[in-house]
Amino acid sequence: MPSLIYPDFEAYSNSIKGIDGEMRIAGRGDGAWSLNMLDLDGVILLHGRDGAPVLYRGAPHAGRFGVYLSLPGSQTALDGQRVGEDSFTWLAPQVEVHGFSQVPARFLGIDFAEHVLLDQVAQVERLQVAWLYRTGTITATAPRVERIGALVQRAFDVHEGDPDAFQRPGARAAFVSQLAAAVLQCHLLAGHGQASPRRGRPPLSRREIVRRGIEHIQRSLRGEAAFADIPSAVGASQRSLNRAFDDLFGMAPHQFYLVERLHAIRAALRSAAPGDTVTGICSRFGVWDLGRMAAQYARMFDVLPAQELSRALAGKSAAAVVGTVRRR
Repeated sequence: MPSLIYPDFEAYSNSIKGIDGEMRIAGRGDGAWSLNMLDLDGVILLHGRDGAPVLYRGAPHAGRFGVYLSLPGSQTALDGQRVGEDSFTWLAPQVEVHGFSQVPARFLGIDFAEHVLLDQVAQVERLQVAWLYRTGTITATAPRVERIGALVQRAFDVHEGDPDAFQRPGARAAFVSQLAAAVLQCHLLAGHGQASPRRGRPPLSRREIVRRGIEHIQRSLRGEAAFADIPSAVGASQRSLNRAFDDLFGMAPHQFYLVERLHAIRAALRSAAPGDTVTGICSRFGVWDLGRMAAQYARMFDVLPAQELSRALAGKSAAAVVGTVRRR
């Protein structure tokens, strides 16, 4: 299956259609970020491979639904639930999802336009439209989930053998209808297990704890707050914080903060101006142990901070020379 190969995780993440999100490398990988996409006018199919373990948070665009199927060996969890062979993650429009993988993950994805699914719902007896607007894990049976994956894989294979196969409206409409029906049948099975609404004032959800926690972490990276104040800023106990971050990202809040800080330093190094130094940039983020930080940075991004800065400044110098020559 031919795939586009991306030089880094940012280009890879930005190319995924239908969803706005942020990806963070959380460990060392082999650096191979690949993605294959097939646009079927209302449905976009994806087959991807991450180049490293990652943290992820994002939400589908308005009017778009998503399906995430984890391929064998991926060890991926979304919203605190491991994506297994009998389940997939359902993504509702503009509802944020959090996740992590412990190894470089492989996945299949489906991006549905809202009208495609709503046109199919009427044909699925007992299925309530409101269920579609809840992000979460849809647990059905392994054969039903495998059928969805097989349909996606088959579409890629057909397109590879005949690039014009889905240009014929009848073929495209038939496939989209078949795929949507397979997904909605899994919704119907999962819907029978819906829990009754809880009474009384609900506690903070994991999603809200994490949202507030990330907001505080970003403020602390900007120097506007102390990271240690996170429990009071969030309004949750340290135990609840730890549990929420571990469920959604597989790590404690402090570990998440360290990952975010490395990525913030990377962004600052890449946008550095002449005269900036590694020491000066790191000091903005409260990093004083440069040796330890450099080792962590190299493990994460496979390059030393000084090399990252040197490349950024060299690129700007080259651009400035080109600009001067053109003005002449």
